[in-house]
Amino acid sequence: MHRAARLLPRRILGATVLLCLLHAAPGARADDDLVVADQKGQQKALLEAAGADQGLPYRIRWTEFEAAAPLLQALGAGAVDTGIAGDGPFLFAWGAGLPVRAALLIPPRGGGRATAVVAPAGSTIRTLSDLSGKRVATGRGSIGHLLLLRLIQTGAIPAPAPHIVFLAPAQAKAALDSGGIDAWSTWEPYVSLETIQNHGVVLADGAGVMPNNSFFVATDAALARKHAQLADFYRRVARAYAWGGLHQREYAALLARQTGLPQTVAEAVAQKLIATPAAVGETVVKAEQVTLEAYRSAGLLSSAGPFATAFDRSFTLP
Repeated sequence: MHRAARLLPRRILGATVLLCLLHAAPGARADDDLVVADQKGQQKALLEAAGADQGLPYRIRWTEFEAAAPLLQALGAGAVDTGIAGDGPFLFAWGAGLPVRAALLIPPRGGGRATAVVAPAGSTIRTLSDLSGKRVATGRGSIGHLLLLRLIQTGAIPAPAPHIVFLAPAQAKAALDSGGIDAWSTWEPYVSLETIQNHGVVLADGAGVMPNNSFFVATDAALARKHAQLADFYRRVARAYAWGGLHQREYAALLARQTGLPQTVAEAVAQKLIATPAAVGETVVKAEQVTLEAYRSAGLLSSAGPFATAFDRSFTLP
């Protein structure tokens, strides 16, 4: 078992992989199927809205996760071929030994506002300084975790550092509502759900604090055996994002229908989601060293392979 597999209890990892496999293929999986992991249905909705999933020379099997950590565990276990994740959770997983690489760049979305620390409505916490010594929830190794680490490491949150409580999004939401935690460092669509639906307050977001990149991540096995399918799929992703930039309302409407998100939340998510995908280049690789160092400085990762091997630069876009 890879070292990163030990980041989750064995029974949770097993359940994650089993559920993913059951969802991905009721029978034997065809060799040319492309199994794509999504978060809250956002990528599937975008491709469908843009019509970029039409005329496929292979079949896409979508699997859905509420956060990047279980998505990456499924990738590492070989249950899926590719999926989207923020730079933080991706590098956390890669640094722990999962056989995955970033293959397509989704650059900063919404100027870094897609990741934020939020406090509940009516809270006495109004600034980052108020978080000193308080209880803040996030997912271990998540983009929200990265934001917290960067805010602590840069001194934006002064000592004593907040007590970080590692919770899945649904658990964090319940804890925030009940007063079990003081704030939540999270990502879209949870940021907009909390601020628009529950009138929560954004204390800080990722703008200017970290690279704020996301990536379509692929397994080493898929890169070797399904490169042609991946190349075609990533071109379709780029086409869908281009369409989304011109048709945000249509995309938001489909996202709301498919996921059950309120229309106002879906529209806010759409505004922050749409970007211009690009091939992974040297500038991006250099920028992401900050991300890996944030985890290392916090003592969460002790070693990793050569940093350049975290990225696959074989894909180009027209």
